[in-house]
Amino acid sequence: MLLSVVLLAAVLGMCVAFLVWLHRDRPGAGPLAAFVVAASLWAVAHGLELAVPDIETMRWLLKVQLTLSVVVPVAWLATVLEYSGRPEWLTRRRLALLLVEPGAFVTLVWSNAAHQLVWEGSTTTLLGGTSALAPEWTLLYLAHLAYILALILGGGGLLLRTTFRANESFRGQAIVLLLAITAPTVAQALHVLNAIPTQFDPTSLGYVVSGVVLSAALLRGHLLDVAPVTRDLGREAIFAEMDDQVVIVDDDGRIVDVNDAAVALFDRERNALQGRRLAELLPALAATVPDPGESIQTETELQRDGAVNYYDVRVTPLYRAYGVVSGHLISLRDVTGRRQREQRLDVLNRLLRHNIRNEMNVVRGNADLLADRITDDDQDRIERIRDTVDTVVDRSNKIGRVSEALEDESVRPVRLASVLAPLIEDARETYPAADISLSCDEDVWVSAGPSLSLAFEELVDNAVEHGRSPERDATDGPTAAGRADGGASVNVDVAVTYRAEPPRVLVTVADDGPGIAAHEREVIQAGEETPLQHGSGVGLWLVAWVVRNVGGTLSFEGGPGTTVAVGLPAAKPPEYDEA
Repeated sequence: MLLSVVLLAAVLGMCVAFLVWLHRDRPGAGPLAAFVVAASLWAVAHGLELAVPDIETMRWLLKVQLTLSVVVPVAWLATVLEYSGRPEWLTRRRLALLLVEPGAFVTLVWSNAAHQLVWEGSTTTLLGGTSALAPEWTLLYLAHLAYILALILGGGGLLLRTTFRANESFRGQAIVLLLAITAPTVAQALHVLNAIPTQFDPTSLGYVVSGVVLSAALLRGHLLDVAPVTRDLGREAIFAEMDDQVVIVDDDGRIVDVNDAAVALFDRERNALQGRRLAELLPALAATVPDPGESIQTETELQRDGAVNYYDVRVTPLYRAYGVVSGHLISLRDVTGRRQREQRLDVLNRLLRHNIRNEMNVVRGNADLLADRITDDDQDRIERIRDTVDTVVDRSNKIGRVSEALEDESVRPVRLASVLAPLIEDARETYPAADISLSCDEDVWVSAGPSLSLAFEELVDNAVEHGRSPERDATDGPTAAGRADGGASVNVDVAVTYRAEPPRVLVTVADDGPGIAAHEREVIQAGEETPLQHGSGVGLWLVAWVVRNVGGTLSFEGGPGTTVAVGLPAAKPPEYDEA
């Protein structure tokens, strides 16, 4: 029975070795295969020792077992180093140093008959109907066992460190590896120290447990399929190659690491930064770091080469296992160019709006004075000047209103009927000859801001002013829809529909006009103008800015007339209760 159990350990071990070999391209698979093969052959040698009756053959098999035993701890340590992402630690020189003691021990094992430094004589004992060798170990063997335990404990310490830092899946893998080495190691130590009341060496049985654990992990737990070293290598590559400057500090504000892009922030080499306090080198940046566990996004300015640069700063806490904060990751993006462009645009926007309004008032005033002094034949030119001035001033006012609204935009739930109903009433008063209809349920809510009413006001005005009726199609007469003195009517329909998947609200503004030109639609949908492709006005641009600012969509539908479709994210009323 005992012989069967030991041989079973050998069979299981070789099966596990085959499975590990199939995954030989994974981190740690190579040394793990050596570990399992050595352990399996050890079990085979032990099984043969129990099967043979010759004491000399038993001693020779014991030497084989002791020789194989020196492979296990070194292979185990190499497995852990590769698995945890530290293969560079095991250099050829260090590997040679690790093998000095095992090499010397193996030499002493095979020459033990001459000096008896490893064991002093041996006897045989009966175990379950079979005979087994019982050597009398010396202190030298106990010292060798201590060396083996030191290597195994060193690898176990690295695995424990990986366990505390890894997520749940990698933590399970590390625990499996720890269990695989703990069982046979403890069994061997207890046997050598005579803590087990039997002469049988249970180390081979320990490897039966290891074989079962590793087999289950390989077949069901995907051991070695994805190792933490792969994740760490990916993170290191991103960290090193990203364009944003990244600084990692510990919970005491000391610099742990910086990527290549961030080295330019400091007047020192990268290696000279580790361990220095961030507050000593860049106090303005250190001031952005919040209390442990808090995240923040802000802007700061740093001086580089005598110039002031502006940065968008994001600070994220770094957690170890069990929610312990170990430091912060500080990511900086240089926004100097963007900030300068925003400042220039803001100044130009305000100056142009102010100057256009004042200067156009001067032009219109002079046009009014000239109207009393010129002949009737030139009155149409004066009227054209007035219309042009009014158009320019109106565009300037539109841009100003939308710009101010977008600057103070705060998206919140808005009842759409409360936005559209007053707007439609005002449009009917402004354009009495137009037929403007609204179809909107009272309980439709969207996520929007104050500027939404400006967008729909622009769409309705545009539909009325550029619409035409079938009668006007026949006569090709001038547009009269916006005038109160009669003329053909314009039909404008504003309809609201709700779509559940995904929750969206679609608002369509349709008229019976000639339709928006194709190049106008392409410019708005592309989101930019070019010298060869540009729009004729700013109205649709303003609508596009407002709609996209709240996460909506803008599209143009074909058919007779013009249909502009605005998709808005649906919202729940403020008093909505999930319960």
